[in-house]
Amino acid sequence: MSDEKVEKTAEKAVEPESGATPKKKRNKKLAIAGIVVVVLVAVGAGMMVWHEDPSFCSTMCHIEQTYVDNYMQEQGAAGVDKYGKEVSNTNAMMAVLHRNTKATAKPQVLCVDCHVPNMMELAHDGVNFVSGSYSLPRDERTAARLNSWDNKPGESFCANSTCHVYLLGDDGLLDYDKLEASTKTRAFNPHEQHHENLALDCTACHKGHRASTVVCTGCHQHEDVTLPDGWVTYDESQDLMKEVFPGASATAA
Repeated sequence: MSDEKVEKTAEKAVEPESGATPKKKRNKKLAIAGIVVVVLVAVGAGMMVWHEDPSFCSTMCHIEQTYVDNYMQEQGAAGVDKYGKEVSNTNAMMAVLHRNTKATAKPQVLCVDCHVPNMMELAHDGVNFVSGSYSLPRDERTAARLNSWDNKPGESFCANSTCHVYLLGDDGLLDYDKLEASTKTRAFNPHEQHHENLALDCTACHKGHRASTVVCTGCHQHEDVTLPDGWVTYDESQDLMKEVFPGASATAA
């Protein structure tokens, strides 16, 4: 074999095959990919934890700041509602009343425990906000509307497998007889089922971010209906709605 052939054979032996990735380069790419995966997992985990915190709502969507401030008020004290109106006892607002509680397995009920995220609803609200069609102050949403994106009945917003479960029947839905029995010892039972054609959402009386309302006082003005501390009458609730939304028809929602 000539010296020229020997030299070419030696060169061929040390040259990498066409298209092959050198080991060091391949290891570097794998290391970078591994770092990217770790970072994404860490960021994702952090976002999930932050998403549970009320600060997430006010940071990612500034129009929620009023609701977060309302939710964070001291319990059982004088405060203000989501409209900035005075409330004599913050416990009359369900968001404040439910924040710290010994009635559930969780020491603190967070925003997302009630307002369960639904991606379709979030996208819908986001588009409305970006397009400028998100009116402020926001209109009040009944329990039925709050649950509509999940195709669940309004009453399940309050009575479900994690909240007020003692009110559920064998079918997993709110048992109105149990609801009536829960307040039967009161002189005036607000949950008495004596109106066959009257179906009210829980939120008709129990307000999340403003003083709750004894809707019964709209008709039972002649009776001695005791208002829980901080709650308001039906007429007072209507007056507030007219003040906040002038020109709009008042509702009990």
